[in-house]
Amino acid sequence: MNDVVHNLDYASDDSGYNRNLHRMALIVAWATFPLIFIGGLVTSKGAGLSVPDWPNSYGYNMFLFPPRLWNGGIFYEHTHRLYASFVGLLTVVLAVWAWFGEKRMWVRVLGLSCLSMVIIQGVLGGLRVVLLKLNLAIVHACVAQAFFCLVMLMCLITSKWWVQQNQIETQPRRGGKALVRLAVFAWVIVFLQLMLGATMRHYRAGLAIPDVPLAFGHVLPPANSADLSAAQQRMASAWYDVDDFSLGQVWLAYGHRIGALLVSIVTITLVGVVLLKHRRSGLIVPAILLLVLLATQLTLGVLTVLWKKPADIASAHVAVGALVLVTTFVLAVRSMRVYPSASLQTLSARDAANPSYSAQIAGRPSPT
Repeated sequence: MNDVVHNLDYASDDSGYNRNLHRMALIVAWATFPLIFIGGLVTSKGAGLSVPDWPNSYGYNMFLFPPRLWNGGIFYEHTHRLYASFVGLLTVVLAVWAWFGEKRMWVRVLGLSCLSMVIIQGVLGGLRVVLLKLNLAIVHACVAQAFFCLVMLMCLITSKWWVQQNQIETQPRRGGKALVRLAVFAWVIVFLQLMLGATMRHYRAGLAIPDVPLAFGHVLPPANSADLSAAQQRMASAWYDVDDFSLGQVWLAYGHRIGALLVSIVTITLVGVVLLKHRRSGLIVPAILLLVLLATQLTLGVLTVLWKKPADIASAHVAVGALVLVTTFVLAVRSMRVYPSASLQTLSARDAANPSYSAQIAGRPSPT
């Protein structure tokens, strides 16, 4: 066991930065992003139930399913399963690496939390197939976003920037508390918007409103079935490709648009506050990146409607939405680190009191 611990132990510089563990966390995060895109592609292609059994695939062991049978929607669904298994394997490696190679107990627990969540996510995906419950597909999509954030938290707390904050004098708290609250609020708003988007996608309401930025030529969509029917006929006569969507689908799509407006207001406000009042290390880059991602996401959303929901554009919209979420999350966590709350100060004090971690920060060999 000592040999295992030695092999997985941190490769640190003088600051105690655990380079190898941080790189492993980054690998899992980088692998998770394509998985979200692939999952969106499965939904966009309508391939979610192309393989009717689980954990097998048409009676075959999932990993032995013959490629000659990967036709049509089966290709997208089965590829999604295989790639999800790969991300799960990477998460196992991350959890083991953290447990044996990290001195901070709460970081070890976080590694196990990542593993637990990826297992839950896999089970949710399987139950969606077995039980044929649409709501499980929505929960599955939302847990994927939460897992992405959890892995990103692992990347943040194992980063060199995070470790070096122990050697930097705590920033004055003037305005810091307000920034943390705004960043957390922005993350919650973005997450709720992604939940609404997942619901809209799985209830096939993405094109329920055929025009943008208006709704059937008006600021508000129709409020009753009779008005909706008349509006759909009017739009069809104006050469719009209008399907027979229900009133519920129309208002679900409209709610997603209102959510996009709210997300834009909150995130732009957050970026403005960071750039004007909190030009601290670790905050500027994610703030600028968030602004770029927001513009990209809004553009993809408009193109999804105007171009009648092409699978690649719609899936990119899902994936960039995940990047908006995780970038907002990075801003929130880094804001907490720059302006420590009582809970983070407690964790820092606990780490400082830990002989192993104190030795790590000082660049000395650990007592263990």
